[in-house]
Amino acid sequence: GEILQRVGYATAHYGKWHLSGGGPGQHGYDEHDGDTSNKDAAPFKDPNPVDIFGITERASTFMEKNTREGRPFFMQLSHHALHYPENARQTTLAAYRQRTTKSRQVVRGAITEDLDSGFGLLLKKIDELGISDRTYVVYMSDNGGGGGGRDRPLRGGKGSLWEGGIRVPLIVRGPGVKANSFCHVPVVGYDLFPTFCELAGAKEALPPGLEGGSLAGLLRNAEAGEIRRPRQGLVFHFPHYQGTEGPHSAIRVGNHKLIRFYETGQVRLFDLGKDLGEKHDLAKELPDKTAELIVLLDEHLTVLNAQMPTPNPTYDPNRKPVAQKGARSRGKERKRR
Repeated sequence: GEILQRVGYATAHYGKWHLSGGGPGQHGYDEHDGDTSNKDAAPFKDPNPVDIFGITERASTFMEKNTREGRPFFMQLSHHALHYPENARQTTLAAYRQRTTKSRQVVRGAITEDLDSGFGLLLKKIDELGISDRTYVVYMSDNGGGGGGRDRPLRGGKGSLWEGGIRVPLIVRGPGVKANSFCHVPVVGYDLFPTFCELAGAKEALPPGLEGGSLAGLLRNAEAGEIRRPRQGLVFHFPHYQGTEGPHSAIRVGNHKLIRFYETGQVRLFDLGKDLGEKHDLAKELPDKTAELIVLLDEHLTVLNAQMPTPNPTYDPNRKPVAQKGARSRGKERKRR
């Protein structure tokens, strides 16, 4: 938001905000909902479940105002929908109860349809304002599903670096983007910041050493485009205890993906081009490729001064676990901290 403000953009953020260091107003957003979280959406019921349509209305008003004033704008909508609490319109719920008796599927399906309806209203407003020929719309999720088999054929889910946790949709509509086209080039969430800056004409304002590269070339040329990043590969780093995997990191270069688990020191290698479900570990079969990716991963984390888990000197694998205040029990005392 700050960089786009400097080049004359009006900026807005609506929905949940999970960053530290203050709310959106302290990070370059002119209009926003404040320092919100998922629980802030709980009071919103039918006809505006979890504020889906309230967010849409505020976004539409923001676009109308800045289009009328002839000012370019950047807007981010971070919906509460599909997180707890789960609320949907009663008419949508009724329609899904006609399709299945499984309550979980009814609620999830209804919320997804309501969210889709809200997004459709936003696209319609862009068309009505006559700005679709100069407006990029980017739709993506922040992580995979909650696991429990719902991400098949992908392995794992939210809280892990298996494909089920990090492979998400990325859909773009805008000038130069061919309708119904598909691009196979792997990209990552941290590519979006340099992308938006280039599209807005603010590329020169990017801070040095920035992760990621602009997707503008892919948007205009699909498979023929390229992304220039400061370092090779897509890196994912999760040095925490949340979910079931413990601290772990992953790197993808081409179709090869390596995952390293810090508690056990285990590394696993997969060829996603042939094994998207990550069932066949190739680490022992391809030791040179494994070693190459470990070096690249270590270099990346070192350059970024990434937070790393450290061994727990008092770790006792035979000790009965004791739940700590504010922390989840893992079944065993933590080997790293």
